[in-house]
Amino acid sequence: MTARSPYNSGMATDKAKLMIYLPPTYKEGLAKLAALQNRSMSNYVETLIIEAVDQATDEGKIPPAQPSK
Repeated sequence: MTARSPYNSGMATDKAKLMIYLPPTYKEGLAKLAALQNRSMSNYVETLIIEAVDQATDEGKIPPAQPSK
C-alpha cells in the first residue's frame, strides 16, 4: 500500500498545479465569493485566471497561448 499525498487526489487531470500565498483576510474573502457561486476556491480562482488571460489576449496585451502537445 502506498501513502497518498494530500496534493495528489488520485484524479487524472492534465491541469497544471499552482500554489499561491495569500493574506488570511483575502483567503476569507475568496472563500465567500466562491461560495456565492457554489464553487470551490480552486475552481473560482481558475475561472478568474482564465477570464483575465482571455481578456488580455483579446485586448492584444499578450499573445494567444499555444496548444499543448
